[in-house]
Amino acid sequence: EVTVFERNDNISFISCGIALYVGGVVKDPKGLFYSSPEKLKELNVDTKMKHEVKNVDIEGKKIHVVNLENGNEFDETFDKLIITSGSWPIVPSIEGIDLNNILLCKNYNHSNEIIERAKNSQKIVVVGAGYIGVELVEAFRDNGKEVVLVDAEERILSKYFDKEFTDVAENTLKNNGVTIATNEKVLKFIGDNDNSRIVTKVITDKNEYEADMVIMCVGFLPSTSLFKGQLEMLPNGAIKVDEYMRTSNKDVMAAGDCCSVFYNPLQKERYIPLATNAVRMGTLAGINLLENKVRHLGTQGTSGIKIYENNMAATGLTEESAKSLGLDVESAIAVDNYRPEFMPTYESVTLKVIFDKKTRQILGAQLNSKFDLTQSINTLSVCIQNKMTIDDLAFLDFFFQPHYNKPWNFINLAGINGLK
Repeated sequence: EVTVFERNDNISFISCGIALYVGGVVKDPKGLFYSSPEKLKELNVDTKMKHEVKNVDIEGKKIHVVNLENGNEFDETFDKLIITSGSWPIVPSIEGIDLNNILLCKNYNHSNEIIERAKNSQKIVVVGAGYIGVELVEAFRDNGKEVVLVDAEERILSKYFDKEFTDVAENTLKNNGVTIATNEKVLKFIGDNDNSRIVTKVITDKNEYEADMVIMCVGFLPSTSLFKGQLEMLPNGAIKVDEYMRTSNKDVMAAGDCCSVFYNPLQKERYIPLATNAVRMGTLAGINLLENKVRHLGTQGTSGIKIYENNMAATGLTEESAKSLGLDVESAIAVDNYRPEFMPTYESVTLKVIFDKKTRQILGAQLNSKFDLTQSINTLSVCIQNKMTIDDLAFLDFFFQPHYNKPWNFINLAGINGLK
C-alpha cells in the first residue's frame, strides 16, 4: 500500500520551466506537470492532496497529518517511509522583506502570481543571479520590462561557470537592456507609505533601484525541520543518504532536494538541488525500498542554460571553485568551429576542461556556443564519473561527419591542448 501526502494542490511541477511560462514561451502550463494524482491512482497509489504532515515519529513509525481542507487531524503508521519534502527558497532577513510584490520563485502558484503581478509592474528587480534569476530577467526583458539583476557575488552564475564564460553572458544580458548589479548586497526594501505597502525601492550597499516588483532567487535550503534530531544531516539540514537512498534509519529513504548527494569530482556528499538528481534519486528510492538493488552512481552537478543566443552548459568543478577548495588544478581550453569551414554555415565553440595537475583526472568542464552543442557536456560528465584523465580525452573515439563536426572533435582538441 502506497500513500502520498502532499501539502499543495498540485504535484510534479517542473520548476525549471517557470521562466519559459513567465516569458510566454510555454502557453499551456499543463505541460509543466509530469504526473498527477490521477496518473498515480492508475498505479494504485493513494495521493492525499492538501494534507500537511505536522509531525513525524521515525522510531515509532508514525506520522501526524492535518487535512487542510476540513481541518481533520489523524495519525498514520508506516513500515517504510520515503521523504521527498524538497527545498524552499532562502528568505534572507532584510528590512522590508515582507512588503507586497516581493515574491519567491519555486512552485506553480509562485509562477502564476509572478505572471499576474508582472502585468501591472514595469520595473522589476531580481535578487540572485543563479539559473532561475538569469532566466527570469531574460523573460521579463522579452516582455518589455525594465530589469535589474542584483547579486552579492562578483559575477553572475559564478557557481557554474568561470569568468571567461560569465563575461560573455553578462555582456549579452547588458546588450539586451538588462542592468547587471553584481558585487552589490541588498540592505533593505522600501515600500509605499499608503496602506498598499507595495515595494518601491531596493537599496543595496552601492546603489538604489526603483521597483514595482522584486523576485527573490538567492538559493534553496532543504525542507527537513520535521526530521531534525531523528536522522543524520549535513550542516544545512540536508538528510544524509547512502548510495541506495537509505538514511541513517534503515526503514527511511530520502530523495531529491531534501537530501545530500554523492558528488564525484570531490568524492564527498554535497547539497546539489537539481531536477535531474531528484528524478534519479526518487526512482532509486522506490527500486531499493525493500532491498538494495541498484546503487546511485553519484552526480557531477551537470547543468545547462540558454541566455539569448548563448547555449551554455557545465559539469563538475569550475577552476575558481576548485582553487578555493585548495585543489591544485590546471585547465585546457579549445576554441574552434564545431564543423568544417567549407560547410555553408559554422559556429565557434569554446570548451574549457579543468583537471587535477598531479593525477590529470578531469574534474570539470564548461561550454558555450551559439549553435546548440550542450549535449557534449554530458560526455564530459561521463568522463568525470569514470575518473578519466585529460590525456584520455585527447584520443577518445568520436565519429566524423562534415554536417556535424571535424576529424578532431573539439572535445579531443581540449584534451590535446592539455597534453604535457
